[in-house]
Amino acid sequence: MKKIILFLLIIFTTFVDAKMIKATYKVSFGIFGSIGKATAIFEVKDKKYHISISAKATGLAKVLSGGRVESYESEGRVVDGVLVPDIYKGVTKTNSKRSEKIYYFLHKQKRVDLLKIREKDGKESKSEESLKYYAKNDILSLFFNIKHFLNDFHFRGKKVLYAVGANKKDGRVDIIAPSGEQLKRLKDDLGKKRGNFLIVFINQKIFASKRGELFLDINDEGMATKALLKDVILFGDIRGVLEKVEKD
Repeated sequence: MKKIILFLLIIFTTFVDAKMIKATYKVSFGIFGSIGKATAIFEVKDKKYHISISAKATGLAKVLSGGRVESYESEGRVVDGVLVPDIYKGVTKTNSKRSEKIYYFLHKQKRVDLLKIREKDGKESKSEESLKYYAKNDILSLFFNIKHFLNDFHFRGKKVLYAVGANKKDGRVDIIAPSGEQLKRLKDDLGKKRGNFLIVFINQKIFASKRGELFLDINDEGMATKALLKDVILFGDIRGVLEKVEKD
C-alpha cells in the first residue's frame, strides 16, 4: 500500500500561485475503483510558506495497509517568487507504530541534517545524521517551483533536478517533455488532447517500477489535473484525478 500513498503525495505538488489553496485528489485502479484520498493545503503569509499534505488509503486498501496514514510538510521562505525550504517533515502512522523524519536545510553550509524518530510498543528512539548530498529543494517545494525550472513548461527534452525526498542517494529527479509517438501515447493514456504533459522519474524503486515513472498532465497554472502509473505489478494502471480545488 505504500506505493499507492507515495503516488498520492506526488501528484498534487505542482500548485498555482496563490495565498492559500486546498486540493483534493482521488486515486483508483481497475475494477477496484477508489483506493485512496489525499488533501493538500498551501499557504503564504509574510513571505513565508507552508505546505501540509495528508494521504490515506480507503476501503480494502485501508485494511491491507493496517490503517496507514502519511503526512508531509514543507515550510520555508518565498524569495523572488521561489520557495526556499527550511524544514521538510514526513510522518507515517499505522495501527501499531509511528515514524517521523525531519530534514533541516542549512543552505549556507550546503548541508541537510536529518532527525529520525520512531515509536513502537510505547517506546521511542531517535537518531541524527547529515545527508550525503545537498539539495536546494525538498520534493514538495521542487514541484511547486517546477514552472521556474521548466520555463513555464516551454521546454523540450529532459531536465535533471534534485530534491530531498526523491532518490535516496543524491535526490535526483528526471523530468521529460515527451514528443512524437511518446507524446501521442501519453495523451491517449491520460485521455487528454491538450495540456502540459510531463514524464517524471523520481529514481526510486517504488510503484513496482525501477525508477518510479509517473505521467502528468499539468494545467497552465501549474497544477496537476491527472496522473498515471502504467502497468504497476499487481495493480495495473493507477490513476489520480483532481477532485476539488479551493483558492484564496
